[in-house]
Amino acid sequence: MANLNDGGDARKPNISHVIFDMDGLLLDTEKFYTEVQEIILARFNKKFDWSLKAKMMGMKAIEAAHVFVNETGISDSLSAEDFLIEREDMLRTMFPTSELMPGASRLIKHLHSKGIPICVATGSHKRHFELKTQMHGELFSLMHHIVLGDDPEVKKGKPSPDIFLAAARRFEGGPIDSSKALVFEDAPSGVSAAKNAGMSVVMVPDPRLDTSFQTEADQILGSLLDFNPTEWGLPPFAEAS
Repeated sequence: MANLNDGGDARKPNISHVIFDMDGLLLDTEKFYTEVQEIILARFNKKFDWSLKAKMMGMKAIEAAHVFVNETGISDSLSAEDFLIEREDMLRTMFPTSELMPGASRLIKHLHSKGIPICVATGSHKRHFELKTQMHGELFSLMHHIVLGDDPEVKKGKPSPDIFLAAARRFEGGPIDSSKALVFEDAPSGVSAAKNAGMSVVMVPDPRLDTSFQTEADQILGSLLDFNPTEWGLPPFAEAS
């Protein structure tokens, strides 16, 4: 079910370009991070909760790792760097099984078929991106370009606007006008990054994410299946036959 937050009666801008986050938005990978972090914390008799997850989502790996060890009080026993090494070993076997989120394939194929330039801007590093997208190469090949978290132009992770500004520069004829770019995000830090870049944001949060983390988005949806392109001046979906 759609849970819309349309910012009052404000008219939405007509969008010319679309930028997608990946983890938790296009690919169902966030569950892997949660599972691994729960396993690691259990050793210290601590629990991983959603308020902590909300702070970590969308960040660069090392930044999220520092939040993790500091907020849980385990930094004296486990450094951020060692946490990442341990997490990496477990994630490497999980990532190739990543599945698409509901509505992701439909929306990407629709926008591509209508000639709307699309790209991915993800905090994932190259090695993780390749593992996560292993089963979905055809779909990701429809993207005009992909900006990764270890890209040299991305000096700071989300909520800094670096990754979305880099994405805007790489479209044909770029940099594009930020006000005509629509970003799809699931993470609070990603929503903030897009707003800091001067872009509109549709948020598709995990239902467990507290609503206090959802206030910045221009629109909130239950899933990508709920998105109506015409509200943003984009071509409508073809009627189901």
